[in-house]
Amino acid sequence: MMLVKWEQISNQLTSGLMVMLVVVFFLSKAKLFRGIMLKSGTSANEKIGISVFFGVVGILGSYIGLPVTDGFANIRAIGVVVAGLVGGRAVGLGAGLIAGFHRYYLGGFSALGSALATVLEGFAAGMFSKRVPAQEKWPYALVLGFFLEFCHMILLLLVDRPFEQAVRFVEEIAPPMLFMNTLGITALVIILENIFREQELVEGAAARLTLQIASTTVTYLRKGLNRQSAEKTAQIIYSTVKELAAVVVTNRTEVLSSVGAPVHGHIGTAFTRSTERAIATGEYTLAQTRAEIGCQHSDCLLGSKIVAPLKDHEEVIGALIIYKFGENSIRPFEIELIKGLALLISTQLEVSKGERQSVLLARAEIKALQAQVNPHFLFNALNTIVYYCRKQPETARKLLIHLGNYYRNNLTLSDTMISLEKEIQRVNDYVKIEAARFQGKLRVIYDIPEECKCYVPPLILQPIVENAIKHGLYPKREGGTVTISGRAEEDKVKLMVEDNGVGMAKAQIKEVFKPDPKGDHIGISNVNNRLKNFCGEQYGLFIESELGKGTKVTISLPAAKEDEDVKSDYCG
Repeated sequence: MMLVKWEQISNQLTSGLMVMLVVVFFLSKAKLFRGIMLKSGTSANEKIGISVFFGVVGILGSYIGLPVTDGFANIRAIGVVVAGLVGGRAVGLGAGLIAGFHRYYLGGFSALGSALATVLEGFAAGMFSKRVPAQEKWPYALVLGFFLEFCHMILLLLVDRPFEQAVRFVEEIAPPMLFMNTLGITALVIILENIFREQELVEGAAARLTLQIASTTVTYLRKGLNRQSAEKTAQIIYSTVKELAAVVVTNRTEVLSSVGAPVHGHIGTAFTRSTERAIATGEYTLAQTRAEIGCQHSDCLLGSKIVAPLKDHEEVIGALIIYKFGENSIRPFEIELIKGLALLISTQLEVSKGERQSVLLARAEIKALQAQVNPHFLFNALNTIVYYCRKQPETARKLLIHLGNYYRNNLTLSDTMISLEKEIQRVNDYVKIEAARFQGKLRVIYDIPEECKCYVPPLILQPIVENAIKHGLYPKREGGTVTISGRAEEDKVKLMVEDNGVGMAKAQIKEVFKPDPKGDHIGISNVNNRLKNFCGEQYGLFIESELGKGTKVTISLPAAKEDEDVKSDYCG
């Protein structure tokens, strides 16, 4: 007799379970349902929504059941346990309260025990969800479902009265409910896992395509968001992503580029509401019908679009828009793709802005260096030339040429690396004038081997040579020698400026690297900082000096690449 009863209950619960799973399966294909499940209740509203949905599934499980001994054999636990596993403690408790209060409302001698068990099952599943891995939850759901339903039966025996009736009731419902609820919980978790698995595949494909597009557009976006970079970006996206009708890039006020099918009827001089909303809120907007995208033409084939904002940090600076033919044609793949592209393009624009600011800073620094060229040098040079005009006109003529070259080069300083040849030429123009002032007491030796091939930041050597002459040799009545030499290493070139002047104490060397607060001249600290900014922290200046014996300044620079042709007039 008991076997017949179990068979009747199992048949009823099996039929109900099939209906429930079919309903949930078709719901899993709906965009709204998938969107809610993929967010996993990250906000309060989403948690409430998931709790209500699974609470209703629990209520459906009660009605699917079969009346037994003034109670119900049911599959109510499926909804509340899965709610806890998917949404966590709050969602499981919420679904359990909804389904549990409904069960209590239905009445019967087992109403209190069944309602209490429903609430506890949802809450316990939520507590256990933190221990369940993100992937392959179904084995855990299988074990947990059986355990919680077993506890359900124990609770009925502890709470429901009269006890004899509770025992008879549990004997009739326990085997089929343990089996069917465990099976249903496992099957429902598998259906939901497929949603997450499909989303991961979509996101993976979108990420690969996003990186492919980003690697191509980065060259154009270095110049910022303008008509040229927008045109190139739109063309690359349109040619790379299949089945797109059009790609549009805008700034905050106007369309910068439109590639593909004509979209003038959709955009015109003013943005549509969806575009305005994306720019205003900083969130992407999706329009899946012609009415939603603002189409006023009956023969227009464009039916769907998605708008993703482009940002500079938190400020929206424009939008990326893709159109597709036909209504409801934008798939989850395009949504993930456009969101990823907008994020990556925004990052590229931020990086390009930083690069442009660095260039402007370098240019401003070069202008500051030009302004710091000591005017006393000009006056002294002119006085020297006047002196030679009377006694050695040819020497005066050559000095004028060197002076002209020196200031011409300073006025046209580049904000990028220059060849060692150009820098040496600048030093040579300066040295020729200083040597004339010293009247034979200054000697400069160039010893730069041919293998010393490198590029240098502008105005690097000349300040060091100037310091060697002004502070090292000028205090000596007999003058001295400055040697400019080079040495090639594996991936570096070292340039040395050495004088046999008065030298410095160790304490003075530390002071040399301190910045000049007044900024009256180009100091060693400035040269050292610019070397590091241009070349990297591993490069810079190293000073060796001894009182009465002279000073040696070593400049460490990156060697030129093999395909760079760097020559010097002072090699060997």
